[in-house]
Amino acid sequence: MEDDPKEESPYIKLISAEQSEIFLSRRIALQVETLRASLKGNFRESEEGVIRFPDISTSALEKVVQYLHYKDRYSNSSMRIPEFPINPEEVCID
Repeated sequence: MEDDPKEESPYIKLISAEQSEIFLSRRIALQVETLRASLKGNFRESEEGVIRFPDISTSALEKVVQYLHYKDRYSNSSMRIPEFPINPEEVCID
């Protein structure tokens, strides 16, 4: 049975400057205005489900994805929200 090309995958692919592929839940991606515009607009990204970040390193993009998961997890939480750890060396841009 062939996949319907119009059926959206539950995941999108993010590609870093080093061409590393990182998968992110489409549901979480749609919470970010910039990603939502790329995925819902009349762009190649909306057809492919792939967003390229040619100027963002793999380590920085991974940290962004971690933060998006953190934000999704705690956005409606009534408990004390733990600090999101960021090591500057991981996200430093040359």
